[in-house]
Amino acid sequence: MKKLLLVLLFFACNSPKNEWVSLIKNNSLEGWHYFQDNGLKKGWSVEKGILIFDKISGLESGEDDASLLSDKKYQSFEISFEWKIEQGGNSGFMWGVDESSAYKFPYQTGPEIQIIDPNVYAKPEEVLGGEIELNNILSDIDKKKHYLGAVYDLFPPNEILKLNPLGDWNKYYIKIDQKNNRGLLKLNEVVINEFPLRGTEWDEMLINSKFNKSEDYPYLGVKRWYDFAKFKKGSICLQDHPGKAYFKNIKIRELY
Repeated sequence: MKKLLLVLLFFACNSPKNEWVSLIKNNSLEGWHYFQDNGLKKGWSVEKGILIFDKISGLESGEDDASLLSDKKYQSFEISFEWKIEQGGNSGFMWGVDESSAYKFPYQTGPEIQIIDPNVYAKPEEVLGGEIELNNILSDIDKKKHYLGAVYDLFPPNEILKLNPLGDWNKYYIKIDQKNNRGLLKLNEVVINEFPLRGTEWDEMLINSKFNKSEDYPYLGVKRWYDFAKFKKGSICLQDHPGKAYFKNIKIRELY
């Protein structure tokens, strides 16, 4: 009986969900799809193992959102990837995204780890995306809740960033631990943000964010922000936003 228990424990500890898995397969978009894909969306490609977003964003063009979602849904996980963006550019990583037709954008349900050229905080006029993105920067110069490494509009990064120069690769490691109610972000191996996923501290930050102002956003439809961050399990997402963006070495490991 003891031997049987040891064998079962061995296989449980070494189950596939506890292994790191590459999310770039066969040099293709296999395992990914466009948000609410109607067969007409475009903008993402894979070249030599590098996932690339290269189009005028929906924010600028007025087209439907072309963010990229994982086919698989995740709850608690670790993910690491390298990224780079062009000058003035903007992107992001989301988790807990629900794709039902009640929502018009992934960010109505999925919290976002911000990726942005931080130099636009010194020169806001250089940000891509027009008036909307310019106002996002101007309203956030002091609080830095839209800054690189922020949980967008909620938790600013808590350390001085050790960022490689624009155009070079940088690395994110993100841990979303629903069981222990903790999120963590490393930039180039240095912890720059730690945050809860729910509870009193989360609620306090939410009250002071745009996600608590559902009546002010009619373009989002009837759901507004009412279900923001409500889904513990959902797709992960790379954002359709202004500027060319690159991602590589995307690997994920499910927890528990």
